[in-house]
Amino acid sequence: MVEKKNDKEISAFDLTMINIMTHLYKKNAVDDEIMNHLKEISMERHLLLLKNNLLEEMVNIDTKTNLLKYRDDYLTMILKSASRTIDIARGDSYHISFIRFDIDDFSLLNNRFGHENGDRVLIDFANLLKEKSRPTDYVIRFGGEEFDVLLPATPLKGAYTFLEKIYEEVNGLCYDLDSCSVRVTASAGVSYFSIPYNRLKSIQPEEVESIFIQLQKDADNALYDAKVSGKKQYKVFDCHKDYKEVREEYTKIKLANAS
Repeated sequence: MVEKKNDKEISAFDLTMINIMTHLYKKNAVDDEIMNHLKEISMERHLLLLKNNLLEEMVNIDTKTNLLKYRDDYLTMILKSASRTIDIARGDSYHISFIRFDIDDFSLLNNRFGHENGDRVLIDFANLLKEKSRPTDYVIRFGGEEFDVLLPATPLKGAYTFLEKIYEEVNGLCYDLDSCSVRVTASAGVSYFSIPYNRLKSIQPEEVESIFIQLQKDADNALYDAKVSGKKQYKVFDCHKDYKEVREEYTKIKLANAS
């Protein structure tokens, strides 16, 4: 079990980091690259402790895919953990990218080839997301054939890198079902949030909850855009785009396909 510390308690790890920084200052050996590296090490440790605690509580795990179940407080926990990082950033910001995936035409696959084969696809896609993610990332089964990935300490550039790895592999998901070759694709929507490090310790839980809701709404809108644009691709949320129009177009396409 990972020992849970009191929020105000300074761990042996943090004391070691402080001693390292003190030594560097005394030797006049401090530069931005070193400080950024120390910041990343400290942050990754706190994020891993948090995620390990979640994984140890089996109630948080989806039994079919072995992914995390959806919770509305993940962003709150991540930002709280990041706020414990030793304050070695100056004017920098903390970045989070959020991705919502949806397996294309999954209900048709399920209905035609059965739930057992549908489950194979869900499990394989979940394993792909886990394989390509980092230990600090949150890979979540949002519900049905939808999956969320929270990428802590990750600007959009990092999200693009992750998505490219996923889309290189997802094109290889092909199944021989009832003598038919069935290729599985997925669409995704991406949203993004950043906050200055000096605000991490003072941001209120209600604001974080609101931000997480907005991240999901934005990613969901971008996901609809990906579907309307032909599926098997990802789209990034664009605040200038009319997503009401996008959703209306999606509804028209669904109705046309159903008739």
